[in-house]
Amino acid sequence: MAELYQRFFQFFQKFGSKEGVTPGAFLMVIGVIIALVGVVITLVTRSGGFSVRGSVFTVLSGVFWALSLAGISYALFRYNLSMSKLNPVFNANTLTTVFLSLFLLGEWSEVNLLKVVVGAVLVVAGAVVVLQA
Repeated sequence: MAELYQRFFQFFQKFGSKEGVTPGAFLMVIGVIIALVGVVITLVTRSGGFSVRGSVFTVLSGVFWALSLAGISYALFRYNLSMSKLNPVFNANTLTTVFLSLFLLGEWSEVNLLKVVVGAVLVVAGAVVVLQA
């Protein structure tokens, strides 16, 4: 379901940019909605786990996610890029996560590296093909 929600998010993000929502306004509205959903989930699940160290990583995660969304929003707003071409390019971001996880988290010993490399090459090839469509 998370993947489906992410696709709808990007679909509506394009509509917002076409209607004149600037990258800054986009991030502020999204931030409010995320905070509200977080409150609801915390109340419904009766969970509120917190640690200072965990919060530092969460803040870093949020900063990088916000910068990523700002870049995508800027590309949509400023250049009116096609979502069908832009989406495969920015979803190649999984490659960064894969390689960081392999080497920084030591997951390289848990996977078949050949298959990971072949998959990465196919993701890049797919993005290149879509960009030229």
